[in-house]
Amino acid sequence: MFVLRGTVMTMRSDERVLARGAVYVGDNGLIAAVTPLDDVPAGFADAPSFAAGGIICPGLIDLHNHLMYNSLPLWTEPSREVPWTSHNQWGRAPTYSAQISQPARLLGAAAGRALLRYVETRAIVGGTTSIQGNPRGAVPPDDDLIRNVDSEKLGTRDDFIRVSTLVADSKEALAPYAAAVAAGRGFIAHSAEGSDPKLRAEFQLLDEVGVVKPQLVAIHGGALNAADFALMRAGGASLVWSPFSNYWLYGATADVAAAKAAGVRLCIGSDWAPSGTRNVLWELKVADLWNKAQPAPVFTDAELVALATRNPGEALSTVWPHPVGRIERGALADLIVVRRTHPDPYRNLINATEPDIRLAVVGGRPRYGLPSLMKPLTPTATPIRLGPLTRHIDYGTPTTTWPTILTTLNAVRTNPTTAAHQAAHSLTRAASALSVESDVVRADAGVLAEFDAFVLLPDMPAPELEVAVRRRGAAAAAPEPVEVPPIEPITTGAEWCDAVDANPFHGGLLSGLRTYLK
Repeated sequence: MFVLRGTVMTMRSDERVLARGAVYVGDNGLIAAVTPLDDVPAGFADAPSFAAGGIICPGLIDLHNHLMYNSLPLWTEPSREVPWTSHNQWGRAPTYSAQISQPARLLGAAAGRALLRYVETRAIVGGTTSIQGNPRGAVPPDDDLIRNVDSEKLGTRDDFIRVSTLVADSKEALAPYAAAVAAGRGFIAHSAEGSDPKLRAEFQLLDEVGVVKPQLVAIHGGALNAADFALMRAGGASLVWSPFSNYWLYGATADVAAAKAAGVRLCIGSDWAPSGTRNVLWELKVADLWNKAQPAPVFTDAELVALATRNPGEALSTVWPHPVGRIERGALADLIVVRRTHPDPYRNLINATEPDIRLAVVGGRPRYGLPSLMKPLTPTATPIRLGPLTRHIDYGTPTTTWPTILTTLNAVRTNPTTAAHQAAHSLTRAASALSVESDVVRADAGVLAEFDAFVLLPDMPAPELEVAVRRRGAAAAAPEPVEVPPIEPITTGAEWCDAVDANPFHGGLLSGLRTYLK
C-alpha cells in the first residue's frame, strides 16, 4: 500500500478536481480512499507517501486495438489512389499480406512473448493501463504489464468479455455471442467500419440477434447514422471511435456529433500500428484536432478526456465487478501521473506526450515511471530509455528487460529462416491447445500458457494463411521466412509525423499532430 499526493483529476461524473488531494492505494489493488472526499482509511499510518509531482489521473483505457501488429510501421497501398470505403477491401490489397499479416505472424509465432511485452510497453509509456485487442495465445492476466481487456479476470475465474474482430455476417455466426450477452457477458464487436452506407447492415444484424444492450461495445460505426445511434442509445450500448484509422483508410470518420447528440456513450481507441497512433494518448490528440475543425466544438476538454477514462470505464463496469476509469473509493487502482504543463488539468492531459508520463500504476502496482518514484515502490524494476530520458519498468521477472525484448525481436528480423523454423516448432508444441475453426487455426490461451513455446495468432485478415490452409490443411499455419520491417520506436516523433503527412486520404487533418510534439 502507498499514498500519492497532489492534484487529483477524479473523472467522476461531477468532474471534481482536487487541488490538494491524496489517493490511498491498497494492497488489494483497489483505491482505499481519496481525500479530502473520503476519510483517511485505517491501516495506512506506516504506508509510504509520495508527492506525485504532477496531476494524478485515471489510467487511460484503449478500447480498440490489435496488439499483435503494433511493431509495424504505418501502411499505405501504393496502388490505391482514393480512400477505401469498406473494411472488406484493404485486407486484399496487393501489399497487405507482405507488409502486414506475414511479418506479424512470423513475429507472433517465433517471438510471441517478446512481441506482447513490446506492444504493452508501447502502450504504458503513453499512460495506457488497460487495452483491448489481446491476441489469441496471450499470457495469463496475472502476468500482464497492463490490463488486457479481452482476457482480464480480475482475480476471478470469470470470462467477462467476448470479442468478434472479423465481422460476423450471419445470425448463426452471432449465436454464441448472443448467448453470452444473454448470460450477462460483455461483447466487443467491429461494426460498420468504413463509409459505405451498406455497412449499416452489420449493426442492424447485431440488433436482430438481440445484443444491442449495455454490454455491447461497438467499434468504428463509420457508416452509422442518427437512426442507428438512437437504437444504440436505447439499448445502452457504447461506441468506440478510432478517428486516426478512419481518416487514414477511409478519409472520413464516424458521425460522433450525431452519436453524442443521441446520448451514446463514446469511447476512443488507437486501433493498430498500420493505420493508427502509437497509443491512445495520441488518439486523444486526433479527437482534439477533429473537434477544433468543427464549426463549433462538439466536445469540451473534459469530455475528450472522458473518451479514454470514465466512458470506457463505465462500459467495462457493465460486466467487471469494480469501477475503472475514475478515481474513487473501491475503484481499480489504475492511475497515471502526468507532468503539469498547462493550468487546466484536462487540456494538460490532451497536450501531454510520452515524456510527460511520470508514473503508471496498474492494479495498485507501480509498473512504469520515474526512477525516483519507482525505486522505493518497485525496487526490482529495470531501466528503459526514452530518447534522452530514463524510466524504470517492472515486467514482473528479472530476466525480462527492455534490451532483451528488443534483442529477441531483432533476432527474427536478422534471421527470418531460423525464426520460421522456431515458429513451426512452437506451433507444433502447442498443438494440443490448437483447434481449427472456419479453416483458421485458433489457440486457447489458458493451455498455451503451460508451454515454454509461446505463440500469438492473428486476429486480423491473413489472406496468405487462408489460402495455405485450404491447400495444405492446418499444418500450413506456420509462417514463412519473410522480411520483417525495423521495429518501430515506442514514442511518437517527427519521423512518424513525416509518414503521416505522406498520405493524402486524411486531407491534412492528421498532419496537425506534429504541433503537439515537444
